[in-house]
Amino acid sequence: MPISRLVDPLFLILVATGLGLALSGGDWSYRARRSKVGRALAWSAWLALWLLSMPWVSSSLARRISTPPRDLRADLAGTPPERRVLILLTAGIDADEFGEPAMERQSAAGLERSLGAVRVYREHGFGHVIISGRDVQRAPTELAGSMADLLVELGVPRKKIILETEARDTRENAIHAARIARSLSAERAVVVTSAMHMRRSLRMFERAGLDALPAPVRFQSLPPDGVERLFPSSLALYRSQRVVHELVGLLEP
Repeated sequence: MPISRLVDPLFLILVATGLGLALSGGDWSYRARRSKVGRALAWSAWLALWLLSMPWVSSSLARRISTPPRDLRADLAGTPPERRVLILLTAGIDADEFGEPAMERQSAAGLERSLGAVRVYREHGFGHVIISGRDVQRAPTELAGSMADLLVELGVPRKKIILETEARDTRENAIHAARIARSLSAERAVVVTSAMHMRRSLRMFERAGLDALPAPVRFQSLPPDGVERLFPSSLALYRSQRVVHELVGLLEP
């Protein structure tokens, strides 16, 4: 196991917190109900944090809610490429502090989705590519435009790309992208987004009246076997946070 795993800040904090709770037994009055409840809550919170930070737990949860990749050839058969539309959902973008090109400031999820969209476009062919979403803290076209620039660099004709820059969340992605797809008289629509985000996205597109096919990217692999998968890590905790975010999103009416 790499030494870096043993010096992960989250792991060290959890170990220190656990030792502190264990050694503070003499300072807690078990006779007082408040102390008993407080100690139970503290240990419960510590245990929950440890579990959600375990790579094995976070990976398993992520895989459980993610949509696995599938072969789209059978679903797209019989539909001319020019009557297909590819819908790419944006992720995030950093502020321009040092004059870097916008496509280099995309979030990791945005880069993964862009690369996945190029692969799907090359494999199947599409009449149009709709890039949907905006960052309300940035210029309206900055986020979608950064993904468009990357797609063009990788071979997607710019004339086929349509920027949808009104959507601020997944629900609005579906509403606005579905409207554009219908205006193009598209017979088939394929959505590209993160595997963990796909289930919620398809639900929103269904509510928007568009029957879309999934082309998920970045399906979570299982952690390596061995004791390392039981050691908490900051990355695993972030992954669990994304799982919780998606689960809460699925509750949206």
